[in-house]
Amino acid sequence: MARIEESIEITASPQRIWPMVRWDRVPEWMDIIKKVEFASEEKERIGAKAHWIGEAGGVKSEWDTETTEWEAYERGAWRTTAGTFTGIGSITLSSTELGTKAVFMMDYELPYSILGKIIDKLRVCRAIEKGAIRGLKNLKEMAEKQRERMGGEKE
Repeated sequence: MARIEESIEITASPQRIWPMVRWDRVPEWMDIIKKVEFASEEKERIGAKAHWIGEAGGVKSEWDTETTEWEAYERGAWRTTAGTFTGIGSITLSSTELGTKAVFMMDYELPYSILGKIIDKLRVCRAIEKGAIRGLKNLKEMAEKQRERMGGEKE
């Protein structure tokens, strides 16, 4: 199983960032995620279901998830229930002296042969890592710009 884990420091509170990390908002800041649609009425709870569409390293994927953890302003986690790969993932926000540390984590396994697993390591895994880094930088930029528009008030 491959693991991707990236983090970034954001000069904004977890309360400011949290609405941006809801599953259906992830495509706004992470370009490897093309679309997320909730399949359940309630979106912010354990057991919520969503359908994801993504592309990394030229490989398009679709998968369904179930939310396994949901602690507002702190942590959201999911696991796949169907799709082109098996995985778990999370976003964790923790307060810091300067604002918030955001951590993106994903463990996944693609259904490939030995050759496919080598290709994954050389191409797909690197593309996901780079996409996660770009995504967190975009999230930081969005949250900090929003904070500036709000007058940079103390959060």
